[in-house]
Amino acid sequence: MGRINLFYIAVIVIGISLVIILRPDFHDELSFYGFAESNETDINYNHAVVVDEIRVTPGQAVSRGDTLMKLTRRKSREILEDQEYRIAELRAEEAIWVQSRTSDLEQLRAELNAQLEIFDKEVNSKQNELNFQKSLSEGLTTIQSSESTYNSIQDEIAEIKAKRQSFIIEQNLKISNLEEALKIGTNPYREQINRLGAEREFEESQMIIPITVVAPADGIIGNISCKEAEHIPSYSTLMTFYEPHSGLIHGYVHEDLTLKVAIGDNFDITSLKDERISYVGTVIGLGSRIVEIPTRLRKIPDVKTYGREVQLEITRDNIFLQKEKVSISYIESRE
Repeated sequence: MGRINLFYIAVIVIGISLVIILRPDFHDELSFYGFAESNETDINYNHAVVVDEIRVTPGQAVSRGDTLMKLTRRKSREILEDQEYRIAELRAEEAIWVQSRTSDLEQLRAELNAQLEIFDKEVNSKQNELNFQKSLSEGLTTIQSSESTYNSIQDEIAEIKAKRQSFIIEQNLKISNLEEALKIGTNPYREQINRLGAEREFEESQMIIPITVVAPADGIIGNISCKEAEHIPSYSTLMTFYEPHSGLIHGYVHEDLTLKVAIGDNFDITSLKDERISYVGTVIGLGSRIVEIPTRLRKIPDVKTYGREVQLEITRDNIFLQKEKVSISYIESRE
């Protein structure tokens, strides 16, 4: 029975100890862990390229504007081939269209000539009938024919001539429209062919474009993910580049202490490797939710704890290494 009592007492003591260790004391100095942010940048290009020359090595320090590598953008022949195929297709459709319109034009002209012959025959027939009627009355003294005798035939002749003239106007208008359509300016395929031809000429002039990649700022070359003469797909990382020292510190304050940190508060940022390296940081950002604190930044790594992300700004001429773990201790509030 005594052993059981000792066991329970030990459990209670350990539990109380954990609570004291894990629960932040609001009266103690506000402190937590963080790390120096890495300003690493992926260098890539938004088109497929060929690596012609690499002028740097991993870990090399470079200055803004230094040449890092030389590339060549080479457009695929498939683009030009597709344009050529489309132009040939349009030209075939244009030829069919021209042939069809030419055939329609010849048919209209043939219809015009055939119908004019019909009108002319009708007029000649009526004129012969009129002449015959007049010849019957010539030399007769007892019977006097008046002009009204021939009016009906003359009216028919006039009507046929009017229809003939109207048909000529109508048919000539159709012919004129077709002739106009056959001109290049109104050809519905010519504009597309000309546009694709211009695009093809431009693409041919842009088939090979030299590109020089330069350092965006003073910094250090990270990984190089390509080699010379290699074809690299668009947006693939060519190399990484980072500034030697970041001006940002990321930390996580325990969830029970989130209300004690505000934008503008000042903290002492100290290296855990060398306490002599220390800078003043100002809070410039706070996370919008409670998250699990990364294992590396926990007071007790094996025990899950939760908190709010805090972002601080320090001088950019600091000597913290990228991702170096630091201690963040409260100095004063923004007030």
